[in-house]
Formats: sequence, C-alpha cells, structure tokens
Amino acid sequence: MYDLSVTIKVKEVRVINILVLSEDYPSLNNKYAMSYVHSRNLIYKKHFNVSVLSFKSKVNYSYEGINVMSLNDFEKSEKDYHLLISHAPNVKNHVKFINKNSKLFRKIIFVIHGHEVLPLNNYYPENYKYNRSFFKKRMQSIYDKYKLRTLSKLFNNLFEQNKVKFFFVSSWMKEHFLKNIETYQDKVENNSEIIFNAANEAFISKKYQFDENNYLADFVSIRPLDQPKYGIDLIVKFAESNSNYTFHIYGEGSYFDYHAIPDNVKVIKSFIEQKDIPALLNKYKCALMPTRLDSQGVMVCEIATYGMPCITSDIPICREMLNEFPNVVFIPNSQFGYDNNYNSVLELYNIKNLPDKFHNNNTVNKEIEKIKNIINS
Repeated sequence: MYDLSVTIKVKEVRVINILVLSEDYPSLNNKYAMSYVHSRNLIYKKHFNVSVLSFKSKVNYSYEGINVMSLNDFEKSEKDYHLLISHAPNVKNHVKFINKNSKLFRKIIFVIHGHEVLPLNNYYPENYKYNRSFFKKRMQSIYDKYKLRTLSKLFNNLFEQNKVKFFFVSSWMKEHFLKNIETYQDKVENNSEIIFNAANEAFISKKYQFDENNYLADFVSIRPLDQPKYGIDLIVKFAESNSNYTFHIYGEGSYFDYHAIPDNVKVIKSFIEQKDIPALLNKYKCALMPTRLDSQGVMVCEIATYGMPCITSDIPICREMLNEFPNVVFIPNSQFGYDNNYNSVLELYNIKNLPDKFHNNNTVNKEIEKIKNIINS
C-alpha cells in the first residue's frame, strides 16, 4: 500500500526584535512628543517586531499599535533583541542605558538629528533679549563639553566592539558631527548612511489646492515663537516690509508679549496636529518658513512635498534639502526686511512632477533595507 500523504516543509520565519530608545514618545495626552520617531516605527512594524523605551514614560502603554515601555518595566522584562536604535542620544539617559545594556544587542544604530552632537552656543543664534541668561549660557557651554566628550567615548568604545552604525538626517549633520565628535573618521565613513526624515503621509497622499472660498491670508507660518533659530523676527520684518500682504502665524511662545504685532499679522497661539496641517495650508497662498539653523527642517520639507509655494532661508541646509523643488524660493536672512514683490511666488502653486525626495521609498524604506542588511551581516 502506498503512502499518499504529502510532507510540507514550512520555512521558519525569523522575527526580528528591535528596541527603539527615545527620550519621549507620543501618547494620547501628548501627541507631538518626538513624533518623527513614531512615524518611522509605524512603518518599521510592517517588517520588524518593534518596542519603544521612552525615558519619560512611567508606565507601559500602546500608541497606534506601537508598544511603549518605561525603563523600570524594561528592567523587569525578558530581553531578546537583535538591534538597538537610539534617536538623538543624550548623556542623561541613553549613554547610561547603553553602557549598562550594550551586551544585549548585536548592533546599535544611532540616528543623529542635531542638537545632541552640537555645542549649542557655537551653533544656535543668541536668545531673544527677554529670554537671555548669561548663567544658562555658561552652564550650557560646560554641559556641552561634557556631553561631546562622553558621547565620543561611547562611540569609540562601540567601534572597538564593532557594534555601532549611524544614520544622519543630512550631509550637513554628518559634516558637523565629525567636527564636534572626537572619533575615527574612517570608521564613521564606513559605518554610516545619510537618510532624510520622511514627510508625513498626510503631505504625500494629497496635493496642495488653494481654497479660494475659504481664503484666510496670503502667507502662513507655523513656528515655535521663542526660539530665534525659527526666525519669528524675520517673519515680522518680512510682514512690515510687505504691508500689501496679510500674514497668519501659528505657534506658541512669549515673543509677542514683548514685541508689537504688525497690523497685517494675526498670531494664533496654538499647535496644529500634523494630520490637520495640509487642509489648513490650502487656505493660504504661500508658506513663509525661515530658519537660522537646522539639520533638515522637516516641516518645510513636508510643505514643499505637498506642493505649496514656500519661501525659506538661503542657507546651506535649506539648499541641500530643497534645491530640486521648483515651488521653493530662497531668501538670504539679511534680506527678509526688504520690500519685494512676491506675486511670482504666489503663482507657483500648480507645479506638477514634484520630487519624491521625502517619500517613504527614499527615506524610511532605505532605513529598513539598511537595518535588514545590518542584522544579516
């Protein structure tokens, strides 16, 4: 008698476990905390088993399908991870955690976003007068020397263990990392990738369409109000020298408690949820997004990707990010107070075939490909 049964060999599917370190993380009570980390994880989870350790969290919770744990709960949990990803590593929490737990991970990827590897007083513009403190500035310098020395030591130790990889959000960021971190330049070159932050899906799935029936003003700016690097003073100068246009500024802060609001400017002190920004932008003709310093400038990249006419600063990082976008106009920061006619900018709203530079296929999907290669190497 013949055995007609068929033996089927099922290929074992390898589950890749990744732990992501983040100083803070979105929750129902704070949807904006390091949201650029969360947007990555939502795509990561299609390929990996992703857990997040948020140092500011006191309890475990789930947010949009991503499991978030506290440090206390991590220490009590079973630990079976292939890879650690550390976003914007800081001395207070990340370094301490990695020094204690690096043996749990085959590889560690550091995603370098900016401030964490810069001496801030050397890079950031001086605070507005109402917010200046010589003592704080001095303490920042002392802390930054310690920060850079400590991070250099951590990275070099991990290089010796052949464990470390870097993702930089721009060429500018990599260049200034190497200026400030005392480490092996050749090893950084051989163990790093430049991968931009992705635009949120809300800016990709739809395109800018000016809603003339619900028109609110000519120009819109969405900026924190108290940090000089975001150039609220430049926006005010621009508005004052272009009195024939109207301006709306969305943001929170104290700047206008100390400075007059021009007659053609309205300030809306609120923070707009990312998913709601595209619909809001449709009610304006042009975005005004100056900056004095950035490692990428995610929101202006999203606005450009959305197809809205946009004015930004003519500095190297903005050129690196946005030079290919025909709907973006660059102005030197020194020229924001000059009277200009911007009718031509306002007509840049119907441009087709915009670059997909900040779409997932050129950003987070590249990260996923690199992560798989790192794990399998």
